[in-house]
Amino acid sequence: MTRFMVLCVGVLALANVAAADDLAPGLWELSLEARVEAEPDFHPGPFTVNQCLTKHDTSDLSKVLAPLTTAGAGDCNYSEKRYAGKTFRFALQCSGTLQLKTTGEVTFSATALQGTLTTSSAIDGKTVEFTSVIAGRRLGDC
Repeated sequence: MTRFMVLCVGVLALANVAAADDLAPGLWELSLEARVEAEPDFHPGPFTVNQCLTKHDTSDLSKVLAPLTTAGAGDCNYSEKRYAGKTFRFALQCSGTLQLKTTGEVTFSATALQGTLTTSSAIDGKTVEFTSVIAGRRLGDC
């Protein structure tokens, strides 16, 4: 019975890695645009980063998205990372000054990704909730 459970866990882990491998290595543009529900007039511009992704990088979508999902916060841990076909769902928490709690769903192909994030954060002693749209596209080779 124990061997069977180990085999099942191994197969599920391989399925998760295989799903992320569909993201093509190369130069990617990733952007995030946030909206704070409590402040409808607050419209910061999109935050955009360009990243050169290797085959190793693209095997874990959580690492690809980290510059956008953690907002520079430290000590972040995932309580959920799950692939269903071409969709990556996750939940993470970051301790420290910002105390981020984020859940997200990102759909991806070899050359593009898009999704939404819901985040709460402690800012000036208050909990602020915001929703973000995340998008990415492969620009070409590095």
